[in-house]
Parts: sequence; C-alpha cells; structure tokens
Amino acid sequence: MELKKNAVDLTELAIGVVILGIVVSIGAYILITFRDTKLTDLSTVTTTKEALSFTNSQDTLSNKWGKSVVSVQNVSTGAVLNSGNYTVSISPVDGTITITNLTNTWQPWDVNYSWYNTSSRADYSLANSSATGISEFGNWFKIIVIVGVAAVVLSIIFMSFGKSSQGQSTGSY
Repeated sequence: MELKKNAVDLTELAIGVVILGIVVSIGAYILITFRDTKLTDLSTVTTTKEALSFTNSQDTLSNKWGKSVVSVQNVSTGAVLNSGNYTVSISPVDGTITITNLTNTWQPWDVNYSWYNTSSRADYSLANSSATGISEFGNWFKIIVIVGVAAVVLSIIFMSFGKSSQGQSTGSY
C-alpha cells in the first residue's frame, strides 16, 4: 500500500502576508497625512544668498521642505532677476526646491528663500521619523515574499524525499 503525504497548506501564510502589507500601507498613509498637515504649522526659516552655480539648466536648493522663493539675484551683476528668467518647483515628496534657469546663461545666482523648520517640533519629527521607518517596510515585504516562496520550494523538495515507494521483496530473509 502506498501512502501519500498531503501538501503543506500555505494559504494562511499568504493571507497573513497580504494582511500585513495592507495594514502597514494604511499606517504609512495615515502617518504621512498627519505629518503633512502639521507641516504648515511649523516655523519658517529664511535663507539668504544661497549660491546656485548651474552646470545645466536646473539646480536644487540645500534645505528641504521649501515654502517659497523670495528673490533671485545674479551674482556677477548684482541685478535681481524677475520671475520670467526662472521657474520654481517644489517637490511634494520632500519639499526640495528646484530652480530652472530660463536665461541660457550659466552665471551663479544667489537665492533668498523660506523653508519650514522640520526639526523645531516633536509632533512633526515623530510622525516624520515613523513614516520614514515604515516606508522602509517595502524592502522587508520583498524579503518576506522571497522567504515564503523559498519555504514553498523547500517544502516541495522535502515532500518528494518523504514519498514512500513500493518495493518488492526477494523472498529471502
């Protein structure tokens, strides 16, 4: 009589991984939303005369979570540039201010701008640190999926070694 072993049921593992991914995604969304609503409550800092030396048509300012560009000045002539000579874009992800030079001259500029001081309040810092930490969970989620697939493959291999085989006796003892 040949005995067959049942396959390992990994349905619960798969469901658990999916639920874990959903819960972490919802948590990250809530933290990021809370963090972003607190951003405009923070104090602002004004940076004056940050030098931009364009190697191409765009350059970014050093401080994150920019609020606005107050003025741009040509370093060599001292002239304040009007807004038609450049465009400003602020990243919604981390507030990086990118300035695009529309003048086709690559002379250094001094930029005066304001940005939110994200280190000034604990309610923002805590939510920001937590959101950053949870966003790293995506890397762990990939590892969990890979380990789950490896477990399935190993269980199939081990089950194939555990199969019973029918043998015939030679009649001599």
